[in-house]
Amino acid sequence: MNIFNMVRPWTAQQRALIVPFPARQDLERRKSAATDADGPVVAFFTAGSFYEQEEKRMARSAERIGLKVLATALPSAGSWVLNAGLKPGFLTQERSRLRGPLLYVDVDAVFHRNPWPELRKLDCDIAAYYETNGRLVSATILINDTPAAAQLLELWRQGCVANPEMWDQLVLEHIIAEDEKSVHPQFRVVKLPVSFCWIFDRVENESVAEVYIEQLQASREAKKRKRWFGRIGKRLKRRRDRIDEIERILCSGR
Repeated sequence: MNIFNMVRPWTAQQRALIVPFPARQDLERRKSAATDADGPVVAFFTAGSFYEQEEKRMARSAERIGLKVLATALPSAGSWVLNAGLKPGFLTQERSRLRGPLLYVDVDAVFHRNPWPELRKLDCDIAAYYETNGRLVSATILINDTPAAAQLLELWRQGCVANPEMWDQLVLEHIIAEDEKSVHPQFRVVKLPVSFCWIFDRVENESVAEVYIEQLQASREAKKRKRWFGRIGKRLKRRRDRIDEIERILCSGR
């Protein structure tokens, strides 16, 4: 027996976590139609990179539920961390030119359902997902049209400029944490449920009835290491398996 075939990328627990990507007939049965009350969805990607394909996949998933993603191509800053650090500057510009609630989603994501019916209920400046260990994840962020939200984005931008090698979401996490400790906090922050930032194979995920936005972890491609015989790591193999499954549904029109 080939020993490489014995190393399976999926555990039974990870397989059990998978939430089916909705087929078209499922969308028609339970779709929340887009309305004029829904805000814009924005994203960015580095031009000339594999993220261009990520953007196309996300756009197709959004179109199926009546949403449009305003995606912007930006020149690479030179590394994965530096490119992630472009996020607050991009969002500062988008917040200044667009009115109403604004939803940012990392381009390596797909939409299962329209998130706006739930997001419209949130009274806050921004909303983001926090992992169970307290780590903020900046892959999905609701940014309401408030002065405090604009101020927070600018502080985040300045923090990333001052600390270019620091992961953007750690910068934002620290700014929010410091504000929460102050006598008079300036920012109203809501923690999103994991259904807005679902990672398909993360065993630490809380259970959910529905997924709105699924993150497909393109960082696994960006950080992949060279291995013998062209093999890839288990985490990357799981990502590619999941993408194949989703794209079969997107391309089939089912």
